[in-house]
Parts: sequence; C-alpha cells; structure tokens
Amino acid sequence: MIENRTHPLVSSLLTEIVLPQRPPHLPCPMTVTDGDWQSLFVALAAVEDPRDPRGRRYPLVAVLAAAVCAVIAGACTFAAVSDWVRFQDRRVWSRLGFDGRVPVATTVWRLPIRIDAAVLSQVMARWLRSRATPAPDPGRWWRRVIAVDGKVERGARLSDGRQVHLLSAYDTSTGIVLAQVQIAAKSNEIPAFTPLVRLVKDVLGSLDGVLIVADALHAQAGHADLLAEHGAHLMVTAKANQPKLFAQLKAQPGRRFRSGRRAARPVTAVRRPVPSRH
Repeated sequence: MIENRTHPLVSSLLTEIVLPQRPPHLPCPMTVTDGDWQSLFVALAAVEDPRDPRGRRYPLVAVLAAAVCAVIAGACTFAAVSDWVRFQDRRVWSRLGFDGRVPVATTVWRLPIRIDAAVLSQVMARWLRSRATPAPDPGRWWRRVIAVDGKVERGARLSDGRQVHLLSAYDTSTGIVLAQVQIAAKSNEIPAFTPLVRLVKDVLGSLDGVLIVADALHAQAGHADLLAEHGAHLMVTAKANQPKLFAQLKAQPGRRFRSGRRAARPVTAVRRPVPSRH
C-alpha cells in the first residue's frame, strides 16, 4: 500500500502541523475563508520545487494545497489525500490550480516526499499562526510557553527498518506544532534540541521571553545557555541524570509532598538569562 511507503516527516507534518491540537478553551478556526485560501497559496509558493522544469505537469503549489485541504477534511494518508482530490468536482480542481486533470496517487506520494520537510514545516506553521494566534489580554501578564517533547512515529519506518524518532516544539497557546526535527541514528534528543530551537526562532521571529518546557533529559547547561542568549527561559525537571543539581535542589528547604510511597521535594528548576553588565 502507498501509505506504508510514505515519507515519515511529510506524513507527520500534514497530520500534526496542519491540524493543531488546541486547548479546550481556545476555539480552532477550521473554516477557511477566501483570504485564508489566498494566503495559503502565497505561503506555499515559498516552497522550492525539486523537479526539473521540463517534467512539471502539475503545479507544486496546487499539489501541496490539495494535500493541506485533504488533511483538514480528515485524510491521514497519501492514499486518502489522492482519493479526496479525485472525488472533487472540476470547480474545486480549478480553485486548487489543476487545469482539467488531477495527479494520480503515485504523484501525490512521490512529489511531497521530495520537499524539504523543514521548509514546509516553517511555511505551514507561519500560515497557521497567522490564523490562530490568540490576542493576549492587555490587562493580564502573558507568556508564550513552548513544550518540547520527543516521540516515535507509529507505523513510520526508514529505509533500514528503523522507526522514526522526532523532537517537536508545541505552542501551548495556539496548539500549533511550530517545528520538529528527526533524531539522527545512534543518537538521542539532546543534540536535536539546538536545531529545533533555531527553527522555532525562525518561525516566531524572536525567543525573547519565551518559556521552553521539556523533560528531565533536557536538563542540560548547554540548553539553558543557548536559550539565555536569546532571552528565553528553560523549565525542566531535575532527576538523577544531573546528580549534583539534583542533590543541591533536594538540600533546599521547601514543602515536602507525597509522590507514590516516597516523600520528595519539588525539583523543578528554571534557568533565566542574566542581563549583561556592559
């Protein structure tokens, strides 16, 4: 089946970035207006076409726009995207940019997997943020919180049979995945943190005042220093993987709380940037 051969990064982009998981108190505007429609085409035009000009039968923007619309309609595989396009009428085909004919399933699969996943991720994240960024209450203090977490893509395999491991940055205020990077073979999430933060900065424009939340694996001095350079903050849980920090935090006076059968103290640490004296 085609979906078993799809590129994992593109599949993840279309299903997770296009369909943001927003908090219950924030409505998700799924209705696409004419202005959104035009802005989507403008945004997708920034994606470079990897094909030779002599072999371009269908516009790249049309194929990508069709994939985005199909995912919004509920498609989760390339085969489903192809079916969605094929079952539309000529009026929809024309609006998508197809001139009387639509691509077959193999084209819907082969073309998107050649796209630079990082570029497509940034393009879609910016487009979604332009539609879904909430206006902060001017009478209330507000901070953007980005949750960083890694996961293994279910059902996605590389050519050597390995599962695909991604590190993602999730904007908790809008429910949008701002960026994600693939974990290299024989590595872990730690080296992927820096390129992920850089992608998030490219999408947001600035990390000033942003709070990055991550698990205990990212309790790294290098991560904190990187964010401090950009005016951001890091909040992590300190565990035994940082024995000195863990011991220092346990030695601090504080209210004990019961965790299972053990008595423990809160060990959450926040690293804030130090203002320059120069």
